[in-house]
Amino acid sequence: MELNPEFDRYMDRYFDYKGQWNCPSRCGLKILTRKDGKTLAIATEIYRQNPGTPVTEWVAPLATQVMTELEETPENFIFVEHTPDLKSKLTFYGESFDLVSFGWDADKFINPKWTRLTSDQVNEMMEK
Repeated sequence: MELNPEFDRYMDRYFDYKGQWNCPSRCGLKILTRKDGKTLAIATEIYRQNPGTPVTEWVAPLATQVMTELEETPENFIFVEHTPDLKSKLTFYGESFDLVSFGWDADKFINPKWTRLTSDQVNEMMEK
């Protein structure tokens, strides 16, 4: 993983993954070990810097890969999807955060469900 602590509050490295049809893909990533011992991963869509599959379209395999590389367990892993504000007049290009919950199928995440969060809620999750 390429590190760069100057990215922003929600992203401090790039994370490369194989997207749909093994297409090289990339997102921003921040990993935190919280005070309660759980691991929080925030995956940021980086739009033009991502040559492949968007985070939303590959969220379950992406979360599985991140968790596996961290040698974490599903019970101890929290995954948040972040899309940054693109400063557009179109509302769907505004900043958003979603807590993604999954089912578990023996060795991978399945059936993602998104729950919208505010930036304050994410900041609180980062402090726990």
